[in-house]
Amino acid sequence: MLTKLIAALALCVVLTITPLTASPAYAEGGCEGASWGVACGVGVPGYGGSGPAAPLKNTHSGSSDPVACVTQEMPPREVACSDAELGTWSNARACYIKAESPPPPLTDAVWSGNTTGSIYRCSSSGIWSGPGSYLFWADSAPGVIPDPRVLALQAVTQMRLRAVEIGMAPDPSPGSVGLVGLPIWLWVASPDQSTWGPNTKTASAGGYSVTATGKVTEVVWSMGDGGTVACTSTGTTYADSFGVSSSPDCGYRYTKQGTYTVTATSYWTINWSGIGESGVINQTYTSSVVVTIGELQTVVKG
Repeated sequence: MLTKLIAALALCVVLTITPLTASPAYAEGGCEGASWGVACGVGVPGYGGSGPAAPLKNTHSGSSDPVACVTQEMPPREVACSDAELGTWSNARACYIKAESPPPPLTDAVWSGNTTGSIYRCSSSGIWSGPGSYLFWADSAPGVIPDPRVLALQAVTQMRLRAVEIGMAPDPSPGSVGLVGLPIWLWVASPDQSTWGPNTKTASAGGYSVTATGKVTEVVWSMGDGGTVACTSTGTTYADSFGVSSSPDCGYRYTKQGTYTVTATSYWTINWSGIGESGVINQTYTSSVVVTIGELQTVVKG
C-alpha cells in the first residue's frame, strides 16, 4: 500500500513540472518560464480535472482586444495592466516594464555591447513570486501594450500640421490700402494636407498601431476691430473680374479706417483609433497679417 502511495505522489510531481503549452488565444505567443509548469493565456483549461477555468477578462484600458494581463502562476492570476510607479505589465516577462532612468552607462555589462535600444527594469516583487527586479536591454519594451493615446499623439506629430496661409483682398502687402465699406475677401491660400487636410498618419510600437485622421473644421478670422468671421470652407479666391461684389462664403466689411491685424485660427478635429480604443484630439494653429483700411473722401468744388 505504501509503495502505491509513493508511486502516486511521484506521478503528481512529474505532472506538476511538465511544461504546459500556451493557449492559442494567448496574445503574446507564449511566456518565459513554461518549464516551471506555468500556463499562459486567456481561458487556460482548469487543473486537477476541475474543468475549464473562467476566461480572463480584458483589463487594458477598456480595450476590446483579446489581451489579459496575467501572472505566470498556476492557475494564472490577473493583474492591473499598468502601475503608476512600476510601468506597464508584460505577459512575456511576467513583470512590469519601465525604461530605467537614468540608464546605466554604455560600459555597463547590461548593455551587452549594444549602443542602441534602451535599458528596462522588470519588476514583479510584491506582485507574485516571480523574478523580482532586474535590468535588461531591448530594442523596445518587449511584450508591453503601448498606451494608444500616446501613439495617437505621435501620429499627430507626423502630420506636421501648421497654420493656414492667409489669402485676402485687399492685398495685405505694404502699400496696399482697402476702403471702408468695401467688401473684404478672405480665403485659405494653397491649402494642403498640413494646413487643411484631410491628413492621415499611423504610429506603431511593439506590433501595435494607432491611426489618426484629421482635417480643419473651421477657420475663425479675427479682423482686428473686434469683429470675427467663422468660415467652414477654405473661402473663395478673389479675382479682378469679381469687382466690388461680396465674397460668397467668407467675407467682411470695415466700418472705420485704420491699420488692423487680421488673425486666422484654424481648428483641427483629429479622430484616432487603435488597440481597441478611439478618441478625438483638437488642435489650433494661428497666422496673421496686417491690413490698412482707408476712407475715400469726395471734395465738391462749386
